Amino acid sequence: MTDTSSTEIAVVRGEMQPWSDANGPRRPAGGPVLAALLDDLLPPASHALVLGPHDGDLVAAVAARSARVTVLLRSVSDATELRATVDAPNVRVVAGALDGLVERGDGGFDVVLAADGLDRVLGYDSPEWDWPRRAAATAGLAAPGALVIVGLSNEFALTDLLDGRPAHERHGDDEWRPLHDDPTRPSSPQQLRDALAASGLDVTALYAAFDTAGSTHTLLDADAAARGRPGHPAARLAVRGLEAAASAQPLLAPVTDGADAAARAGLLGAVAPGWLAVSGVRAVHTAYAAAGSGRVLAADLSGDRWRVTVVGADAAAGADLRPVNEPAELPDSESVERLLRRLAAAEDVPGFRAVAARLGEWARAGGDDLLVVLDDTGVDGDGFARGLLAWRGAAPASPAERLAAAWHRFHDRLVGGHHRHPWPPWQTRDDLVTVWLAMCGEEADAGLLDRGRRLADALAAAVDAPADGGTDVRTALAEAEDARVRAVELAGHVAGLERTLRFRDQQLKVRENRLRALRAELRAFKGSKAGQFAEVIRKAAVIRDPKRVARAVKRRLR
Repeated sequence: MTDTSSTEIAVVRGEMQPWSDANGPRRPAGGPVLAALLDDLLPPASHALVLGPHDGDLVAAVAARSARVTVLLRSVSDATELRATVDAPNVRVVAGALDGLVERGDGGFDVVLAADGLDRVLGYDSPEWDWPRRAAATAGLAAPGALVIVGLSNEFALTDLLDGRPAHERHGDDEWRPLHDDPTRPSSPQQLRDALAASGLDVTALYAAFDTAGSTHTLLDADAAARGRPGHPAARLAVRGLEAAASAQPLLAPVTDGADAAARAGLLGAVAPGWLAVSGVRAVHTAYAAAGSGRVLAADLSGDRWRVTVVGADAAAGADLRPVNEPAELPDSESVERLLRRLAAAEDVPGFRAVAARLGEWARAGGDDLLVVLDDTGVDGDGFARGLLAWRGAAPASPAERLAAAWHRFHDRLVGGHHRHPWPPWQTRDDLVTVWLAMCGEEADAGLLDRGRRLADALAAAVDAPADGGTDVRTALAEAEDARVRAVELAGHVAGLERTLRFRDQQLKVRENRLRALRAELRAFKGSKAGQFAEVIRKAAVIRDPKRVARAVKRRLR
């Protein structure tokens, strides 16, 4: 190993220069969710290894609990930048490839962190190690009983299956990785467990990982994800993670539809964008998820109940919302939105009305002022339970306003997702929200609807992932078909109006010709002797007082 005084980093064989894994489409692994997991798992260590590109905050967190830390990056420029960012005397940054570190003979690490995976640890001149060979080399660097965390991207991920880009456009030179076509690469949670076991690592926890360009958004226990059913808390966490992971890419179809199908088949953990395997330490929580404003949701499943806590910065989500950080316990049951959507698709209006009436009673009877988010509110027997994430309005909101916000959001997701419903299609959003509020026992007016609309928009900004990738192809085709049908209807309406105008034009022409004929007859009558005689009679008939006329004639004669 060679020390370079100019860059204050060490170099082993396989370094890449010029190169950067920190500035491409996929950034180094990091984020508050991954940091929360490490905070629970990291033990005091004498020597830790951070393998591959990781965020500087994660490296600093490992350094805070370790006597010595070695960070291996294949990019010299990334190693130099990390050395300048992490100001810790116990951190040694090494530029080079995994095979160079193994060749050097380093090992015996108490902690091995490879959350970014094993795809960005080899260089240009490294041997063509397949994934099991890289996993075996990583396991060989760990001491017996060490904490080893290994990430793996999933080639069977729902986000990849629904990616609207051709295969050759999904990977570029800026994310170079060896062996894109690796038949030995694990492609399921069980295959990953078996591959790591073959490398000498006993997996104690396996999370389905959902990330946005490297920043972890959700970590969900793979077994809990497999048991999660559509609309249940595990599925709700997975859908939030999938929507966040797919927010920046063009889609063929909404990921929510595929996620529901995978949940029904028990394959929700198998279609995640990736996995995070933990060896050597037992897991602390069933799930970790981004809760917005720097907060992290930690959830534990015990039997048929979930217990959730929120940790992190207590920052406001916006001018209209305040996040709720109090711990809560909720049932492992489907969401109210899914129940209502099923009733609406079956055109069971009485059943829909009954659920809405119970929802109104629940909102009015609740002692707190939590906003009602139907896609996260669970069914709890004959009542309801708050969701995984809870919000309050920045200003006090009445039950009617909170229900109006809930129904506005329900309308956006029902109609925006092109789901079936039994109400006439010409009813506007406000009309439907008014009807649903009446089912809850609330009378709507313009002010109530406007307040609910603002709360629903604030919830969407705080909860929903931004759709940077644009509209998916299925939705675009549906909207195009709706536009085509609308254009045909409008064309028929225009044709009917044009025909009516032609008829009216013909009627006006006939009437004008008749008027002209009558005027000609009137002129001919006035010029005839009979017309002149009639004119004299008309004038004579005007004379009603002959004496008065005689006096006037005498005055003129004088």
